Amino acid sequence: MQAGSPANDTLGGTDGKLDRIVRDAAARHNMDPALVKAVISTESGWNSQAVSRKGAVGLMQLVPGTAQRFGVGNPFDPAQNVEGGTSYLKSLLDRYDNDLPKTLAAYNAGEGAVDRSGGVPRYAETQRYVQKVTDAYFRPESGRSSTLWFPPKKPVRKVVDANGRVVFTNE
Repeated sequence: MQAGSPANDTLGGTDGKLDRIVRDAAARHNMDPALVKAVISTESGWNSQAVSRKGAVGLMQLVPGTAQRFGVGNPFDPAQNVEGGTSYLKSLLDRYDNDLPKTLAAYNAGEGAVDRSGGVPRYAETQRYVQKVTDAYFRPESGRSSTLWFPPKKPVRKVVDANGRVVFTNE
């Protein structure tokens, strides 16, 4: 990942056009723009020309396969990159039932790695990544919306007590 200049390495970026691109993409996918911004800040430091040593490119550091999967023709174009990255992030949130650590781990290490490990893989890079994005997203000045992301609900399960009474609980 290529970090941008310190002035750009914020959750809001310094470019009103980029902020609008993020807000529009987030709205189309019913996502919290603050989460998308936390990913961008961590992935590229708001550098739309960033290229990682693994070949991920643009603001949201899309690898070629992911870019193609989400219809991104030019991953260096900020609007296409953010649209594809936001769509991918939303698909991961849906896949992992709003489990943010699993979602972020899959964004960083791939869905297969998360599925094989049953959670955040024990890769130091991925664990640091999840922590960094989570810290950025939950810090007070992030602009996080409490209505667009919420922790996963515990599943309701059926319990039969010693007297044969059926109780449904999510505790």
